[in-house]
Amino acid sequence: MRTKKMQSILAELNDGSADIDASAIISTEGLMLASAISGEVSEDRAGAVMASISSLADRAMREFKLGHLEQLVMKGRNGYALMIQAGEYAALIVIGYGDGPEWSLALLRSIPAAGAISDLLTPSFGWSMEGPVGIPQGSI
Repeated sequence: MRTKKMQSILAELNDGSADIDASAIISTEGLMLASAISGEVSEDRAGAVMASISSLADRAMREFKLGHLEQLVMKGRNGYALMIQAGEYAALIVIGYGDGPEWSLALLRSIPAAGAISDLLTPSFGWSMEGPVGIPQGSI
């Protein structure tokens, strides 16, 4: 059930903006929880890489006394990748291909989606990193 809701959030995010080409939800350990990524990108590698980058960026934020990482923007010649924390245990990854300022519009669209994902994955909804708590098997 939660996987379907997460997929729905990603589909709405991707379909609602020409600036967003792919999106995914990863756990803090790098596990892919849901994705709307084209076949060109390996979901497993994307999750692992983003979790590693997130860990390093969070460490830098704490070293600079800036608190925990909330958002990360990576811009390259061919596009951008955004990471927005979606609660304590997950992050929303958004990818766009292009060379314009689309990333700022994508960021504005992604923040509410990250909030919705966070709401789905909070412990009050029965989620823990060990798996579902008090939820029948197959309902996630």
